[in-house]
Amino acid sequence: AWAPRLAAGMDEVYKIGLSGKGAMPPKGGSTASDADFKAAVDYMVSAVK
Repeated sequence: AWAPRLAAGMDEVYKIGLSGKGAMPPKGGSTASDADFKAAVDYMVSAVK
C-alpha cells in the first residue's frame, strides 16, 4: 500500500497526510504537531523499507 505513495516522494506523502485525502481527515484525525506527525510517518515508512 505504501509503494505508490512513496514513489511520489516524501514531500507528497507528508502533504497528503497533513491535509487529508478522500475520507481520511488531516493528520488522520490526530492533534499531533506537524513535526510529530511527520516523525510518525517516517517511523512507519522505515518499517516497510
